[in-house]
Amino acid sequence: MIRVKSLLLLTFLLFISGCTNSNPVGSSLNLGETPGMDCVPGGDGVSRMFGDTFLIHEGEGEITITDISLVNADGLELKEAVLVKLNPDEALLGFGEWPPTDTPEFPLPENWDDRIEAVDAKIQPNDKWNLVFALTSTSPDTGSADAVKIEYKDSAGKTFEQETLIRYFITSSKCEEVLKTNPL
Repeated sequence: MIRVKSLLLLTFLLFISGCTNSNPVGSSLNLGETPGMDCVPGGDGVSRMFGDTFLIHEGEGEITITDISLVNADGLELKEAVLVKLNPDEALLGFGEWPPTDTPEFPLPENWDDRIEAVDAKIQPNDKWNLVFALTSTSPDTGSADAVKIEYKDSAGKTFEQETLIRYFITSSKCEEVLKTNPL
């Protein structure tokens, strides 16, 4: 139920927000073009899954992810980040408990058991992955981060940084209130 409400709210927020680009000049990852905010309920010590980001390599050669971190985190910690290959008929994993469970209402992707750690992952040209990460709240109220930063290098050793266009929240209050006080 929490996931359904969060997904509906996210869809609405993504619809009303404008478009920008997460793909800086010279980089090859496409992390999406629409800014938004993800808010899920939870208190201090609670971990939640965020799996609403495609990671698409649009470059020529192999890249290697070297680090994933939170941008301007306040009361949130990144616990784990994985990549999951999605079949053409599968949607992004979305939000939920961490670790996720496979249920008829929200089945895990077919390749969930073949997920790989995001850091040190080698990504080939045209690869499309679901970036899934777990955030843990260290705040009794609301934990937040402005984005997730992905650092990677290409086969020539040149390094790049990109940030998602999504802000992340885990809150013990109502997400509607958090989103009102933190506009895009």
